[in-house]
Amino acid sequence: MSKDRIIKVECQCGQLLFRYSKGGRGRLIKCYLDHIQDDGVGVVNAPLGARPACPDCGKAIGIVQMVRGRPALKLNQGAIQKIST
Repeated sequence: MSKDRIIKVECQCGQLLFRYSKGGRGRLIKCYLDHIQDDGVGVVNAPLGARPACPDCGKAIGIVQMVRGRPALKLNQGAIQKIST
């Protein structure tokens, strides 16, 4: 049985960016693109090096890069609301 939880990732302005299937405990630092659901930003299809932005306020939410051999969104901690896990 999977222990993954679905987490809503929201911008500081309150805009829902996407839902993420998170496994494990701790802060949300990176989001693997294959775990992102309900993508409202277009992160899933973004190329490496892209800096997706919030569609509402335009703030950059992170950068797409390879993490442990998988494409992931490395989050800008100042751009998203704190997530308690």
